[in-house]
Amino acid sequence: MLKISRMSDYAIVLLTALARDETAQCNARALAETTGLTLPSVGKLLKTLTAQGLLISQQGRKGGYRLARSTHAISLAHIVEAIDGPIAMTDCFDASHDCGLELNCAVRPHWRAINQGLHALLDDITLARLIQPAPPEPVLAVPVWFSKPRASSGERIKKTPEPATFQVK
Repeated sequence: MLKISRMSDYAIVLLTALARDETAQCNARALAETTGLTLPSVGKLLKTLTAQGLLISQQGRKGGYRLARSTHAISLAHIVEAIDGPIAMTDCFDASHDCGLELNCAVRPHWRAINQGLHALLDDITLARLIQPAPPEPVLAVPVWFSKPRASSGERIKKTPEPATFQVK
């Protein structure tokens, strides 16, 4: 299963909460209460996201955290990479990875394009987009074969049925 780490998921939740008011500064406790995340997790994420340049922290009584860039300039790719490192479905392109199959692997050349496509998809989704109302669920057209025609004894079926479609919500 392809999925992001729990900490990346939490970082997206945290940054989305901050993105709802780009100019506001929030402290760790307020963010924990707003998001439902534990205070230790929020503290760890705030430290990492600040070190990675996605947040700015201000010390003092009126201190807190705010976004370092506009919501249009922070993508899911930026967030995931800040928490988990480079986005890749395989270890093929990690310089420290030594694969015994590398010389005979027919798939390896394709992983670069797959990884680039995944990165481009995540890079296209920004915090600005995530704070908008969710789009309606897509409606998919799915082919369905309602039934197989049955021949009576001695008859031959002459026509293959046409596929029908229905909408799944």
